[in-house]
Amino acid sequence: MNARTPSLASDRVRTYAGHGLRLAAWAAVAWCVHSAHVRQVGRLAAVDLAAVPLEVLQKHLPEAAAIGRESPAVAGGREVIGASGDRVGTILRTSPAGDAAVGFSGPTDVLVVCDAELRVAGMEILSSRDTRDHVRAIEKDGRFLASLTGTPLADLADLGPRSVDAVAGSTLTSLAIVDAIVLRLGGEGSGSRFAKQPGLADLQLLFPEAVAIEPDPGDPGVIRVRGPERLPLGWALRTSPAADRVIGYQGPTDALVGFDTENKVAGVAVLESFDNEPYVGYVRDDRAFRRLWRGMPIEQLAGIDPAATGVEGVSGATMTSQAVAEGIVRAARQRRDRGPAAADGVAGFLGAWLRGIEPPQWGAIGVIAAGVITAFTRLRGTWFGRFALPVAVLLYLGFGAGALLSQAQTWGWAQAGVPRGAAVLAVLAAAAILLPATTRRNVYCSHLCAHGAAQQLLVRFAKPKGTVPVWLRPWLTGLPWALLAVAIVAAVVPLPLSLVDLEPFDAYLPLVAGIPALVIFGVGLAASARYPMAYCRHGCPTGALLDHLRLNRKSGSFTWRDGVLLGCLVAAAAAAWWPA
Repeated sequence: MNARTPSLASDRVRTYAGHGLRLAAWAAVAWCVHSAHVRQVGRLAAVDLAAVPLEVLQKHLPEAAAIGRESPAVAGGREVIGASGDRVGTILRTSPAGDAAVGFSGPTDVLVVCDAELRVAGMEILSSRDTRDHVRAIEKDGRFLASLTGTPLADLADLGPRSVDAVAGSTLTSLAIVDAIVLRLGGEGSGSRFAKQPGLADLQLLFPEAVAIEPDPGDPGVIRVRGPERLPLGWALRTSPAADRVIGYQGPTDALVGFDTENKVAGVAVLESFDNEPYVGYVRDDRAFRRLWRGMPIEQLAGIDPAATGVEGVSGATMTSQAVAEGIVRAARQRRDRGPAAADGVAGFLGAWLRGIEPPQWGAIGVIAAGVITAFTRLRGTWFGRFALPVAVLLYLGFGAGALLSQAQTWGWAQAGVPRGAAVLAVLAAAAILLPATTRRNVYCSHLCAHGAAQQLLVRFAKPKGTVPVWLRPWLTGLPWALLAVAIVAAVVPLPLSLVDLEPFDAYLPLVAGIPALVIFGVGLAASARYPMAYCRHGCPTGALLDHLRLNRKSGSFTWRDGVLLGCLVAAAAAAWWPA
């Protein structure tokens, strides 16, 4: 007994040490992918606009004959010259200034073509590190890129997310393109979700004697209020867009906070809202709520903890009133700091992130939570775990939300970061990576993958009993790892390959799915109808990656899979740091 104890302890140390090294190696691969991406962005940024093909410009400016000097009117832009030698337009690109706007898996570089009066004549996607099929859906739609035609270039810096209709199935990519344009032209991106600007009637709710209003030239969120003979009555602070991610029962609410000439709160007016109107009406009509902070200096209002405003809530509309109160504090803080309203510390950041999740996303996160609970309880052996959960995952996470992890998403995030609005995928990725690494269970593949759920239902109803031929097994064992290696190389080297073509997961978004994804989807399910879980076992590179992250009894042993991993690490490191 005592003789075996040191051996067991040694085995345990070796297991955890090997597991830690394996996780570190994967983290190093991700870091190399990111570094190579940053380097590639730097090279792309150096490409001059003069290299844009003339035929691209002539689609929007038929009179274009050449690309001229740098534009004195638009920083970083170039003039377009006509046959007579006169300037007929100006061009600019959103990269690299707009690369902070990440779509589904990366930013998009857009060429903006303007006419001689600096009005948008058209737009073209020069390149994109987003998922190919999402970008293709935008190009195919046509209306999205043409929707800003005729808009003065100066107005694009204030473009809001509701100014342009997103393309169905490519919402994140559409919004990222809008943000990239705004950022390129000096705006802050993600403007107000509310299209209607406050008018005089709205300000008269706070200042009954008001006869005129005017925006503050130094802060678009501030409205100056004047009475008879243009005497100043005070000013109002609009909570949008500072509070657009503060969600009540069902959405954000736009509000005004009035301040008198001594910069003390004079009252609150609730305006438009995406929340349920009965609840908004209760808050709008509650006199006590409107006077809650009356007499409070803006410095004191801005100093309140945004997540703890002290508001108990209007009867019948608690969540809405508390969200409005928090939005008021955040807007006051942004005004005080003259910068983005940021949460304090990690807890504050997480709180703000959670409040930005929309109700439908909470439903998907609920399905994820149900899958995790099922994986660690006896529910996995009941009708719920074997039938109800796979159906919910297939319909809600799969065809409903399109929330499946993939190589395109994994390495796209490693390159450019997690996109705004991808809360469901972020939670799914956290569960998929952390749980196998710490609990020995690959919860995502067994309980949260929509494509895996489809195959589980096939096993239940089609009852496949075939076995893969012996001669084919070695090839199928190595196939997922070969695809994984190809994906990593394609992520660090600009190969003419879209990672969505390696897996079937885009088929769950049929509006944007490409032919390769649809073919793999069909072939994989057909094979799974004969061989149980055929695609999961023999064709999925994402599943192979997650399974390699799983803590198990053999984690301390070096396998051929670790050899492939080290090869990928060497290739990624070479691409990231080898002299150009």
